[in-house]
Amino acid sequence: QVGAGVPPPRGPIEAMDRLLLMLRAKSAAFGERIPISRDDYPLLALKGLTEWDFVIVQVRDQGFATLEPGNTAVITLKGWTRLGELAHVSLESSQAFVAMWFAPELEAAWSEGFAPGITDAGFSPVRVDLVEHNGKICDRIIAEIRRSGLLVADFTGQRGGVYFEAGYAMGLGIPVIWTCRHDDASKLHFDTRQYNHIIWQTPQELREKLRDRILATVARPA
Repeated sequence: QVGAGVPPPRGPIEAMDRLLLMLRAKSAAFGERIPISRDDYPLLALKGLTEWDFVIVQVRDQGFATLEPGNTAVITLKGWTRLGELAHVSLESSQAFVAMWFAPELEAAWSEGFAPGITDAGFSPVRVDLVEHNGKICDRIIAEIRRSGLLVADFTGQRGGVYFEAGYAMGLGIPVIWTCRHDDASKLHFDTRQYNHIIWQTPQELREKLRDRILATVARPA
């Protein structure tokens, strides 16, 4: 469950925002009918179906989404406006979380590619295994992603944690930059293959492409 380790919403407004973000993560186009299910309530870290039913009705009544036949929803213009506001808030952070395989063979990619490329674009790179903490590593990952304005996901090695962290960031409305080393690109999962990955061979190439993609995707943090 994606909601595992995520703190519960601080109130119905935050829960409504989480539902909107979840709908957006499932949506491939404006106006699309998005499947929804009462089984999704753990994804929002809600306590149960009572809270889910309340939140879904409020999202409808506030005009953020319409509920359609066949257990589907459509995000309205008002809902997209709210999502824009949430994205603006997240981009006020200058932290960029890097989700990657912590293998010795990728150390040069980190030190000569990811870290300097992100810094060149005006963000501060964070890799969770390099952050000092006393709590559980999964809790630290969730906390660092939530305070980031950008997430870079590298799928070299096809690590399950990278797929999870990228999906979690998307659900929060945090922009995701997708990367993969050229010799692993053919192994990308079909769910993420549709996204425009930076395919890199050398750390220097990665640095340049990553810097340019970040600058073309998001504004420099203030």
